[in-house]
Amino acid sequence: MATNREAATIRKALVIGAGIGGLTTAAGLLRQGIETEVFEARRTPGLLLTGGGFMLWHNAFLALRRIGLDEAVAADSVRMRFHEFRSDTGRRLARWHLDGPSERCGAPACALRRSALHKVLTHAVGDHRIRLGSRLTGWTEDDEGVTAHFADGSTARGDVLIGADGLRSTVRARMRRGFEPPPRYAGYTAWQAITRLPGESLVPTGTFFNLWGRGGLRFLYCRLDENEVYWDAITSDRAATGLDTLRHSRRDELAAAYRHWPDPVGRIIASTDEEAILPIAVHDRPPGGGWAHGRVVLVGDAAHPMTLNLSQGAGQAIESGVALAGLLGRTPPDEVPRALRAFEAARRERTADMVSTSWRIGTLGLVHSTPLCRLRDLMMYAFFDTVARGQSYGLMLDDRLERGPVLPAAGPAGTR
Repeated sequence: MATNREAATIRKALVIGAGIGGLTTAAGLLRQGIETEVFEARRTPGLLLTGGGFMLWHNAFLALRRIGLDEAVAADSVRMRFHEFRSDTGRRLARWHLDGPSERCGAPACALRRSALHKVLTHAVGDHRIRLGSRLTGWTEDDEGVTAHFADGSTARGDVLIGADGLRSTVRARMRRGFEPPPRYAGYTAWQAITRLPGESLVPTGTFFNLWGRGGLRFLYCRLDENEVYWDAITSDRAATGLDTLRHSRRDELAAAYRHWPDPVGRIIASTDEEAILPIAVHDRPPGGGWAHGRVVLVGDAAHPMTLNLSQGAGQAIESGVALAGLLGRTPPDEVPRALRAFEAARRERTADMVSTSWRIGTLGLVHSTPLCRLRDLMMYAFFDTVARGQSYGLMLDDRLERGPVLPAAGPAGTR
């Protein structure tokens, strides 16, 4: 019989990937007293801090609170008080007041740099626990644990291996032995950037602006601090055929594409350094299972990648990492496979809803004709402040998050 906690639960976890999902999982595991190592294929820390800004909604902060990191993340964020939808003519279609939901659930909605969140998570894990330049090539399992193998010939041993290595996950591919379709392309590109642009009258602090236009164009922006603005120009493939970024700069081509849009869109683009604009082809994977096999499990984008339309990719990676860490903190070593299946069962439906809803919203931005765009805008004007807002918050603040996954009762002795 176990006489202490260390003997009663797993002792060591191996996390593959030092992105948001992997570091959140690692931070949660360490909080549970589980020895954890993180292995990242990229060799330099700077490469982990790429990317622009994004929104973290209330549910992400509720999850971060469970591992004691919500206040640290909020300190590096800007609280959003409004989410405003507009057309490319400047007409307001909907305006969500965020203070009420923040007060009711006890957690804010914030905008922040991706690098700011990554730094908080890295500090919580500790640099000494993150092994850079460690490219996973495979693993072997037995009744006692799992051994990870890396390209440099090194190995690591643990009770569980967690694949948090993103959309094109090596762990996922090897779990399926290579028999899996590629990620699903959404039909549009997000051109992301952060620019220096002071001026409250131009971009007021505390409002996330979400503009929907004709011709397959969208534009998102918000202030990150008194000097910086994050923005995202979303162009459908059909719209992108008019962008010639071989002969002209990305900034000039985007400025031309959005030249008829209302202020401050043009000024935001014009203020941005060319090298700051990063085009990202948007992908997800259709909802599905198969995240857990033996002592190996997927989290974050390796398990449930989604498009950007709900701003929930990072939020769901955080939720999954916290939920998995909490469950493993109650799991004896010989019950790891059963616990991983319980984690997948608890998280699969919620993340599938997020993936599907985000995909459907994205299709609204693929509309090109002016009559259909006007019909879409009319629908948003009629329903986004009421029906859509209620559905979004119903999905976001599902109380299953607080309950977390439950390890089912054990079966007959010797079964898993």
